[in-house]
Amino acid sequence: MEALDIEEVLVYLQLYKNISLVFLDGWQEVTDHVCAVTKALSKRPFKLLTERAELPFCVDGSWASGSRVERDGSGLFQVWNKQLQQLNRVSPAVATAVTVAYPSPQLLLQAYQSLGSEEERKGLLAGLLVKSGGKERRIGPEISARVYRCLTAQNPQLVLD
Repeated sequence: MEALDIEEVLVYLQLYKNISLVFLDGWQEVTDHVCAVTKALSKRPFKLLTERAELPFCVDGSWASGSRVERDGSGLFQVWNKQLQQLNRVSPAVATAVTVAYPSPQLLLQAYQSLGSEEERKGLLAGLLVKSGGKERRIGPEISARVYRCLTAQNPQLVLD
């Protein structure tokens, strides 16, 4: 076969059959090609998400940077605080009041388990004082119940608001 015939066959396969051929010399080139294809396939879902104009679950601004967690665990407090702020109508001041009283989600869950009734659990955080703008107020039963549902709900389709 002539080189021109081979090129025509390759173009035909690419255009009409969506088949791409790669000529490789030796095992090293085969191995390198398989590694490159595997890496490209593994990155594809992430690239598809990031190529979109905007990510619907990503908040702009200071949230985009996240919080750094070190090996010694420092930074987990900030992650817990930001996690609470993701709930609707939970301000930074409310999240700080909760995280000061319960420095980790596990401690809050343990406090919920120690209470006897569902109503007590829903209202556990309602009495916590929130200081913002020189004023003091309480978290209230609505936000307290929302945080409780968020941490204990078994239904992934549950709407928290």
